[in-house]
Amino acid sequence: MSGLTLGTAQLGIPYGAVNRTGKPSRAVAVAMVRHAIAHGVSALDTARAYGDSEEVVGEALSAYSVPRPQVITKLDPLTSLSPSAGPAEVRSTVEQSVRQSCEALRTDRLETLLLHRWQHYRGWQGEAWNRLLEFHQQGKVAALGASVYKPEEAVEALREPMVRHLQIPLNLLDWRWRAPEVGSALAARPEIVVHARSALLQGILIHPAAHWPAVEGFDAAGCVLRLKSVASGFKRESISDLCFAYVRSQAWVHSVVVGCETMEQLEENLRLFQLPKLNAAQCQEVEQELPKPPEALLNPACWNSGG
Repeated sequence: MSGLTLGTAQLGIPYGAVNRTGKPSRAVAVAMVRHAIAHGVSALDTARAYGDSEEVVGEALSAYSVPRPQVITKLDPLTSLSPSAGPAEVRSTVEQSVRQSCEALRTDRLETLLLHRWQHYRGWQGEAWNRLLEFHQQGKVAALGASVYKPEEAVEALREPMVRHLQIPLNLLDWRWRAPEVGSALAARPEIVVHARSALLQGILIHPAAHWPAVEGFDAAGCVLRLKSVASGFKRESISDLCFAYVRSQAWVHSVVVGCETMEQLEENLRLFQLPKLNAAQCQEVEQELPKPPEALLNPACWNSGG
């Protein structure tokens, strides 16, 4: 599996806190996916919720025979279902999501399907997850997994035997994933594929403090200066290089999901992933030198609500 997994949210919707160019045209988006594949990217990340991202991926992959890059997609966020929705409605909505993903991706079988929200594992008396298990048993979905937002969700997901793929948000400021219980849960499931997203925290880590969300008690300007200092001390090319190198250096992370809005960004990301990772001592220094921000900064869901 390539160290870089192409995230395609930006190819289907205007995505990211510092996205200034918007969604690329369909032709450019398809060209970007094919350019990534041509340069060694072997996995693509998408979702039902990412606008026409799945359609972009499906069109891009139509030019390839087997073996094709692995496609990881996510179940619809199921926002149309009320908490009291009955089993038939839940099953129908899950079936519609799987069917639409297959149609958009131009396949009759999904390689990896993740829950977009971990709470859907237990929601509706487990009916959504049970329907996904049936799809897996029928061969319609090869592997199941979950996209999680918090370490406690990851630990719970790792206890589910049928979870084979886990996607987590991880960056060099996010101290939450260093908790011993996370390491223990991961060590107990060495067969699990772990992808890390949000290495740049939706892009804010490589922008001036003015672009960061306002979080009470956190000095964004001071953090930016520390990031620059550490990157310079390690002789890294940029803060982007430092951020990617740190996440790539985590032994339990198999691939890093990175999105982009332009071909230039894609080419830059591909280049940065060819640079050396950090060593263990450098990772430790990063963790000691950088501040520990509150979850209100680490979780983008808190940004619009003011934390």
